[in-house]
Amino acid sequence: MNVNYDKELEKIIGGIDRSAPPRLLLHVCCAPCATACLARLADSFDITLYYANDNITDADEWQKRLDEVYKLTEIINDGRFETQPIRPVGLQVRQHCAERFFQAAQGLEQEREGGARCRQCFMLRLGDAKAYAEDNGYDYFGTTLTVSPYKNSALLNETGKLLETDALKWLPSDFKKRNGYGESIRLSAKYGLYRQHYCGCVFSQSIQ
Repeated sequence: MNVNYDKELEKIIGGIDRSAPPRLLLHVCCAPCATACLARLADSFDITLYYANDNITDADEWQKRLDEVYKLTEIINDGRFETQPIRPVGLQVRQHCAERFFQAAQGLEQEREGGARCRQCFMLRLGDAKAYAEDNGYDYFGTTLTVSPYKNSALLNETGKLLETDALKWLPSDFKKRNGYGESIRLSAKYGLYRQHYCGCVFSQSIQ
């Protein structure tokens, strides 16, 4: 059965009491993807961005993308973003360890992009987000990855749903809807954010 994850998100947003916004840990893959997602969420949730991306093979690239996430966070909290946050946006960073990704992808190196290797990558990163959110009392966890037209939103949502608990809910999304990807390009240009051209792992880089 096809699920409209965008409509599921809208139902959740529609039921929020903004005097007591739920705490959301939002896994962020990069600043450009985060722009369109935050435009949808920042005035409804108490958001902490969670940068956990061991799939980014090159340490310099990992740091470059993180620097852009810091830049975007400052733009939002300084009041320069198009959507004003209901609470200041936080940022937490998981120490980079590319070896964890290579262990997760072992035996899947030759898989097509978007296949079994990506499934393992999603489980690794969303699992990291779930663990941090659970340990720190968040109400929801989610990801910016569904804004990309190159990422399988159904697979991402299925993975997140598998990880949720009674106390910690997965936030369903399909941020590419409502021209989300187009908005991410526009907002990235507006705020001068670096846009990369591959997801981060050496396997995706080799097919560009």
